[in-house]
Amino acid sequence: MRDEELIELIIKGEANLYAELVSRYQNKVFSTAYNYTRDYEEAKDLTQEIFIKVYNNLGNFQNKAQFSTYLFRIAVNRCIDWTRKKRAKTISILSCQDEDDVDVYDFIADCGSNPEEILLRQENADIIRAEINKLPEIYRTVMIMYYFQDFSPQEIADILKVPRKTIDTRLFRARKFIKKRLALKVDFGGGTIALQPS
Repeated sequence: MRDEELIELIIKGEANLYAELVSRYQNKVFSTAYNYTRDYEEAKDLTQEIFIKVYNNLGNFQNKAQFSTYLFRIAVNRCIDWTRKKRAKTISILSCQDEDDVDVYDFIADCGSNPEEILLRQENADIIRAEINKLPEIYRTVMIMYYFQDFSPQEIADILKVPRKTIDTRLFRARKFIKKRLALKVDFGGGTIALQPS
């Protein structure tokens, strides 16, 4: 049964079917929350809040967009709210990765590195993650969604309600910003590997 069919039945009173809807998306919603919080319990709480909010607002859902787009728009907005409230604290969004996450070195590869250089830079992963954390919110959000949540640029655009070109621009600027910030030289046993901005 399609999501939209389930929602129609839930709105008509078959609330027990909401569990089926939750089961389809709870892992990805949790993963989204976890990539913002890096805390299992916080992510669990956020996931529950998100699904409660979605349930309470199902009557406002319109079939103009896919349910998944509607759901992740709410999820991302709630996670951003959480981040704003925790801004005073040090948040290590990308301090570790799950097996299903896109590795941070894929980001470096997108910046033009070859596999050998990526391996040599493994010791600098924490630096790279820290630089992503320093990005302004609008850039950090798209980086997390693209590199760690496996959303396509078009999906990100739909969720954030901005043009696809805006997402492409934000990804480009975020990569450029990080490359400029890194511009680091690391000594590997007498050899120097430099990541210079293009």
